[in-house]
Amino acid sequence: MDQEELLLYEAFANHAIDNLFWSLSYINNVAFNTPMKTDIQKKLINLNQAYELLISGIYPAEKGQELIRLAASHNQLFIAYVDHLFQNSGQTAQIKQKWKENGQQIAQALSKMNHYWMVAEWAAMINHESDLLETIAINMKDKKYMTFINTAPVCRRLAIDMSKYMCGGITKQRQDTWNT
Repeated sequence: MDQEELLLYEAFANHAIDNLFWSLSYINNVAFNTPMKTDIQKKLINLNQAYELLISGIYPAEKGQELIRLAASHNQLFIAYVDHLFQNSGQTAQIKQKWKENGQQIAQALSKMNHYWMVAEWAAMINHESDLLETIAINMKDKKYMTFINTAPVCRRLAIDMSKYMCGGITKQRQDTWNT
């Protein structure tokens, strides 16, 4: 891994881990109904600004706009899912479905941006991440707190793997451009 690729990986990994941290914090704060819930919600929503800077620094605005919009929607749907889950809302299943569909749309948007990113791989990773967060949220709601402790490290590893996959595709795409 050269210096540029390392910096790129570091930026995407830091963002992915931040997003995971604030997502897990949001679940925790909703579960225990803390006064920090609203501030954490804002933090999670505002992470899209950092993601937009990362993507727009690599891809032209018109190429990355759909991905940026979908990523912002993904965090908003996650928040809505957690809120509805803990409120025992009849809308929970519908919001979960929208959240999952949004993840599939992200996978498609990514594969359109870079031919080294496969829809199936992205869809599997995004779906796995959603499943893990859902498992944590459901178990926190049921007061099964060990699931959080046991599953959060798996989430972190997945965030790192997703960052590696993203950076690998960007690096290969750049090499193609330089070699032509």
